[in-house]
Amino acid sequence: MLTIDLNQASRDLLTERHLQTVTDVMLKAKKTIVVTGAGISCSSGIPDFRSADGLYNLVKKQYPKTVLKGKDLFDANLFRDCTTTAVFYTFISELHAQTLKAKPSPTHHFIKMLSERGKLLRCYTQNIDCLEERLGMDTDLVCEKGKVKKDVNVVQLHGSLRKLKCTICSEPYGFLTDYEKVFREGEAPDCPKCELNDVIRVAQGKRKVATGTLRPDIVLYNENHPFGEAIGRIQLNDLQKSPDVLLVMGTSLKVHGLRMLVRKAAKTVHNNKKGCVILVNKTPVVGKEWDGVFDYFIEGECDRWCHIVQDALRKVK
Repeated sequence: MLTIDLNQASRDLLTERHLQTVTDVMLKAKKTIVVTGAGISCSSGIPDFRSADGLYNLVKKQYPKTVLKGKDLFDANLFRDCTTTAVFYTFISELHAQTLKAKPSPTHHFIKMLSERGKLLRCYTQNIDCLEERLGMDTDLVCEKGKVKKDVNVVQLHGSLRKLKCTICSEPYGFLTDYEKVFREGEAPDCPKCELNDVIRVAQGKRKVATGTLRPDIVLYNENHPFGEAIGRIQLNDLQKSPDVLLVMGTSLKVHGLRMLVRKAAKTVHNNKKGCVILVNKTPVVGKEWDGVFDYFIEGECDRWCHIVQDALRKVK
């Protein structure tokens, strides 16, 4: 793996040449698989979890006696305790409010450009902020008839923060402002469909049944993805199309499922004689499992690298 430091590109001739080589790869690419993580949304206005003004610290002010790590806020085990569940709901309300204010980053615009130019085979994202939708990219896996779509632009590996679902009947809902207010208090809204069904049952002289509550339609750690099999089929279909570039941006690849996807896709891309696997991130990936996986590591801001390639693409008719 050849490392290209973006901070050295303007001062070092060899680095500049390597950077041009990678740019040429993107210019010639016809079937690119893009994999993205939280790093591509940092410049969109979504606060991180660790800084003094990060989302987790905002939540800690409301729950000073509850100690949780940032990662724990995305673990399904937090539902085992009412206190940690309340922390999760408050955190989600804050995150949702911030995503509504956020704007797509230059990296999001770059991915959109790849799609418009017919170079994007698929984008797989770990993000739940739905910023790709702001640019008109399709993220809905399921069509109105309930069937899984094969032509979706962006596959949301961890679900969507713009949707809610009932914990009992799985009825989908939009993330309305009224629901956000309830979550902010550490509580979950009752499911309107379950409530209506209960009213009808009581009117018919039947016994009351449990009423579900709403939760974000996101997939947490230690939780099965409801469309896991469908996503697996989409991945297999993409790999069978002989992709020539795998572009991984803004992720340190710590989630097991994503690591498997990247390694499998990289192997398929390398089976193509002209195939190339590129990582763009602030920090390198760690572990021997990545030996021979990436051809180039672009060290630096995703937005900065995307600007370079996008400018080159615009010059091509």
